[in-house]
Amino acid sequence: MIANNCVTSTLAPYLPAAGDWTGAKVAHLYRSFGYGADYDTIQSGLLMSPTDLVNQLINEAVNSPQPDPYYWSEYTSEDYGEDSNDEQRDNFRQLKYDWTQRGFTSPFQQKMTIFWHDHFATEEDVYRCNRYVWRYYKLIHEMAFGNFRSFVEQMGLTEAMLVYLDGNDNRVGAPNENYARELMELFTMGENNGYSQTDIEEVAKALTGWRVIRNECTEAYFQENRHDESVKTIFGQSGNFGYDDVHELIFTLRKTQVAKYICMKLYQQFVYRDADEDIVAELAQTFMNSDWEIVPVLRQLLSSEHFYEETFRGAKIKSPVALTTQLITALGLDLDTDLNPNIFQYIEYINDEMGQDLFNPPNVAGWPGYRFWLSENSLAFRWSYCHNVVNAYIEDTGYEKLRTLALAVSNSDIDPRVITEAFAKHLLDIDLDENLIDVGTLYLKAGIPENYFEDGSWNLYWQEAPEQLLNLYRYLIQIPEYQLS
Repeated sequence: MIANNCVTSTLAPYLPAAGDWTGAKVAHLYRSFGYGADYDTIQSGLLMSPTDLVNQLINEAVNSPQPDPYYWSEYTSEDYGEDSNDEQRDNFRQLKYDWTQRGFTSPFQQKMTIFWHDHFATEEDVYRCNRYVWRYYKLIHEMAFGNFRSFVEQMGLTEAMLVYLDGNDNRVGAPNENYARELMELFTMGENNGYSQTDIEEVAKALTGWRVIRNECTEAYFQENRHDESVKTIFGQSGNFGYDDVHELIFTLRKTQVAKYICMKLYQQFVYRDADEDIVAELAQTFMNSDWEIVPVLRQLLSSEHFYEETFRGAKIKSPVALTTQLITALGLDLDTDLNPNIFQYIEYINDEMGQDLFNPPNVAGWPGYRFWLSENSLAFRWSYCHNVVNAYIEDTGYEKLRTLALAVSNSDIDPRVITEAFAKHLLDIDLDENLIDVGTLYLKAGIPENYFEDGSWNLYWQEAPEQLLNLYRYLIQIPEYQLS
């Protein structure tokens, strides 16, 4: 556990002294904001200042192409017709595969969309409508770097959320409190943070009237005769409040709670689980000053000296999505030529098996994250699945990229220990203990008689070298440090 009270850095822009802006720090940014980077990308980052690099990556994320709609995106149940379960299931799977692939093509955008999916959690298993899935997916992509208040306002009216948290059943005379509670507890303010049970009850009344015809997969609409027109009292204010009024009250009367809660979650996503309260408070002020725009908070945090504290490097446990995506990105492999095209289906499958089923987090609180990702059994699965990826889904051209990478990072083609140390440093972003380097060197040398290393006749240009490097990678995947980011 990291003692944040020992960290004294601030949110001032990181201005490294000569020699302090290292490849490891560039890699830390790429691993935190995205899913790692290949060697050439890290070298390019070293030529920029930290602030300029952060701004470039955020701009790239903001301008990433939005997902294209599918022919079925607005299908209702009638459009599918009878006996269409297989077609609906195949369409949903294709969306999941495509979202998985975006981790490689739009990594910064994908990481933020999964963050918001975790925050505004819904379960496709509950509402079972591809139209609703698409609209929810489309919104988290459109708003991932947008205005948080607008995001919240739109999210509550998505069909997925109306069904998932029973807003569809919330009507005058029979208010349902589920969405009202989670709106404040999980989506804006945090648990027991500025609201009461009475506020939940009154907010539920104010949100009445919105519904969908679930079994027909219809669009959400407002039914006036289901709305409670009575006077409600929320946060001590009384009026005939409706949907828009609830959000106005939350974002004006409870703005400090909202800002601190969301900035705490962003801090936990990009820095460390135990949030620094002073840093969060300063981020929260930026959030409020920017009128709930997300990007200014990200720019301030990711370009700060606090973010680059060495103690935060390798301090987060990789989620399954991060684990499987970084497995490929760090090698510099080309998606079209170096990988089997079925890799995205397999990665989506193993992410699900390792506990991160996209569109189906375990409950409304999302994935617990952190140590939840690791157990005695899940760790063995992580090893096995990662081995399957590198063993079965990298093509011959990808093997050659391993040779190119090893030559670039090590500046040596003949010393197996130097090559092992440099290869591990690039892939793990940390300096391994000497004994781990020793064992890794043995994995690299496996299959080649020792005399070839002793007399210097072996080198990275040998035909067997890519397979030797892959064997080293298999070893690195299994050490505890590989599970950290």
